[in-house]
Amino acid sequence: MRRRASEGPGDCAVCGRVVLPGEPVHHFVEPSRGSRQRVVCPLCHRRAAAQGWVRTGGSRDHLDRSAPAA
Repeated sequence: MRRRASEGPGDCAVCGRVVLPGEPVHHFVEPSRGSRQRVVCPLCHRRAAAQGWVRTGGSRDHLDRSAPAA
């Protein structure tokens, strides 16, 4: 069964975990794969940055005050 776009932001591009509706997400682009925006869960945002992914100015579902400003 396919998930509707309105049900949640999708899967984390780093770990593959399903991101739940209302859960904070971070938006990145992976420079080596073009400018496609990727959704990253709050558990993986540091790992994405360490891999060279660039955080975009895209909004998050909720403000994550523990994350450093990009």
